[in-house]
Amino acid sequence: MNSLRKRAYATAFTSTVIALAFAVIWVCIQSAELWSGSLAVREGRVAQVTVRLPASYFRITMLRNEVHYLTTTSSSCPHLVARGTKLVRGKECTGLVKAFEASRRPIRPMRLIGAFVFFLMVGLVLSAYMRRDGMGRARLVRSHLTVFLLLTLMALISKAMLLFTSWSAEIVPAAMVPMLAAYFLGRRLSFGVAMASALIASSLVNYDIQIFLIHLIAGFASVVAAGQRRRAGAHLKAGAMVAWVAVVATLATTLLFAGTLDIYDDVSEHVDPRYSLWLAGLFSGIGSGVLAWVLAPIVGAMIGEVSRGRLLDLQDLDHPLLKRLHERAPATWEHSRAMANLAEAAAHAIGANSLLVRVGAYFHDIGKSYHPEFFIENQSGGTNPHDEMTPLDSARTIFHHVTEGTRLLRQHGVPEDVVEFAFTHHGTGVLEYFWHKNLSEGGAQELTERDFSYPGHKPANRETGILMLIDAIEAAARTVSPPEKAQFEQLVQRIVYTKLARGQLDESGLSLADTRSIANTVVDTLVGMYHGRIKYPWQTDVTGEVATVRPTPHTPVAAVAVVDVVAAPPEPASDLADRMSAPIVPSPKAGPGDAG
Repeated sequence: MNSLRKRAYATAFTSTVIALAFAVIWVCIQSAELWSGSLAVREGRVAQVTVRLPASYFRITMLRNEVHYLTTTSSSCPHLVARGTKLVRGKECTGLVKAFEASRRPIRPMRLIGAFVFFLMVGLVLSAYMRRDGMGRARLVRSHLTVFLLLTLMALISKAMLLFTSWSAEIVPAAMVPMLAAYFLGRRLSFGVAMASALIASSLVNYDIQIFLIHLIAGFASVVAAGQRRRAGAHLKAGAMVAWVAVVATLATTLLFAGTLDIYDDVSEHVDPRYSLWLAGLFSGIGSGVLAWVLAPIVGAMIGEVSRGRLLDLQDLDHPLLKRLHERAPATWEHSRAMANLAEAAAHAIGANSLLVRVGAYFHDIGKSYHPEFFIENQSGGTNPHDEMTPLDSARTIFHHVTEGTRLLRQHGVPEDVVEFAFTHHGTGVLEYFWHKNLSEGGAQELTERDFSYPGHKPANRETGILMLIDAIEAAARTVSPPEKAQFEQLVQRIVYTKLARGQLDESGLSLADTRSIANTVVDTLVGMYHGRIKYPWQTDVTGEVATVRPTPHTPVAAVAVVDVVAAPPEPASDLADRMSAPIVPSPKAGPGDAG
């Protein structure tokens, strides 16, 4: 078990450290122009940075030196002081800008503390959301760091645009982060990322509620548009969709807060980024898509996702490890190839990474190349070494293919995404055959089910969850007779139910809808694999009749998979279990094999 080190998953402690660190960084970005007195806007001086006034202008009560926000804006004053503009002494707008600058400078410690607590809460909530079961790769520390770095990059780009340009604040590319998160980490997480991105974007413009709503809606649209299917140009297409959603959201929120939208303004204002709301929303979506497209390869490397090119290299059957498996354990290799076809179809059905699943199927049983004779599919009717071994020793030899396979893959530099299939395809399940054999032989009382449990980890993403199901299904399908659709449906439903009941898929992120799609796809594929044929003339019987031939089920390749997944009785109260037939029990000779 110790050799099966998992990748670093975030804990409450690491999440708190990350949130604290990035809260400090975000506070510094938010108040960047306030740390230098030379960037202050003063009368008679050219503005070094753009100063954006709050959404509602304010007036000054001179008697009590107070600042009051007005419910309506003054058309005589602009909403910002652009970089390079000189304030004219004595004008009303100059007084408003001076009052605004005076309220911000010098930096008040309590405001910094308030901003820090705000960002800390955003970080802590987002991190806690990422650590939930079923989030797959998002639970990794490197995924946390990647998401927080992307939010920081978005904040830096947005702050630079706000300080050194006079474009409308709606133009910032806040949808970039949820778009990338949806592509690499899944839609479920990305809605939370969209919320965090919108909050950070609005904090850069005085916590403007309109900016928050615009970017929140645009972020949600980016999650829906990006999806999880790996297609060329997906980010650019998503950016185009987000652009139009941002335009509509910008115009709608303007009507909501201003109560009017004068479409008869000077035509030049509708094509000027400083004033055009629809143009700002359009550029925001397109800019988010372009940035996501540019950053996608970098983000993939940061979260540790193996590239498509690397996966294509690994599925080459001339790979040394695959050739080794084919030469030493040919039956196991055929099992892996059959699994690859089933798993790829299942992954495609739910939008998972089908190429990764195919490669994982090829390599998941590579550990059997060490001692193939211990696995029933490779014995070819010869002697069974388990006959001379105790149940515990037999179980340990079976477990050896998980630990040694993992070690071998890492030794040959196989990416960790693929290695993960080796130590999760059995999860933490019990090797039922030898556990019951131990009990029937009056085994040592100190032995428990834990001694006969696989030394692996539960699948932590959809791809490894798919392979766990396919591993058990493909092995058990070889024992089905006759190979008809009804029989396959019964078998697949029972295996899926048992894995769910034992909690093996709890951390995989597979939903019930996913498992239903997987089950339906696998049944259809199995029916196709075991299709009937018409005999050739030279195969006709003595009566001259031509018969329909169905393939004879193979000798059980992995009988322990059938015992492990099928023989265990379902929960008595389950309606689903009540509808299933009696478990399939393999022959005693086939028993000592492995679950795949």
